[in-house]
Amino acid sequence: MFRPGELKTALTASWALFRGDASAINAFDMSMSGFWRSFLAILPLLPLYFINVQSEKKLLLSDGQIPVETFSENAFWFTQFLSLGLDWILFPLILALLAGPLGLSTGYVRFIVLRNWTSILCSLPFVLAALLHLAGFLNQGGVLMISLLTVGAVLHFRYRLARLAFGAPASVCIGLVALDFLLSLLIGVLIIRA
Repeated sequence: MFRPGELKTALTASWALFRGDASAINAFDMSMSGFWRSFLAILPLLPLYFINVQSEKKLLLSDGQIPVETFSENAFWFTQFLSLGLDWILFPLILALLAGPLGLSTGYVRFIVLRNWTSILCSLPFVLAALLHLAGFLNQGGVLMISLLTVGAVLHFRYRLARLAFGAPASVCIGLVALDFLLSLLIGVLIIRA
């Protein structure tokens, strides 16, 4: 489980990193036990993800993409949480295989720790848009606009984290961030179509 105050420290340090304070990296536990504990960041992400998925379900059902009479609640929730689980573990596994050949082994633990913990902060704008949508204050276009802006900000933030963790050239870091993003999209598409 988390160490006392670890979640608060990670959130504070994530915000500092987002604001450009590179020294905030020192607040994260980069040991092997810290690496494994960083995967527990999925626990506070689950309720946030639940809110996002509720909004996605409302969008799917309201715009006629899926007829209400054919919608399977159980299948929908299963695919959504399966997608999250695969997304959470697949990129770290692929990066573990690529790190050696790409000369990134020394930054691997740092990057995964940062990726995992900062995911909580990165999810908050999506959750805000989802809450506004569920409450009826934001339509589909508004959700899409906020989501696109947030994706751009998150990708840029992840790029900065990759540069900080690996010290690698910009092209390598862009490639890693693109791989992570495209893998997430691919998992979502494949799970939904299965």
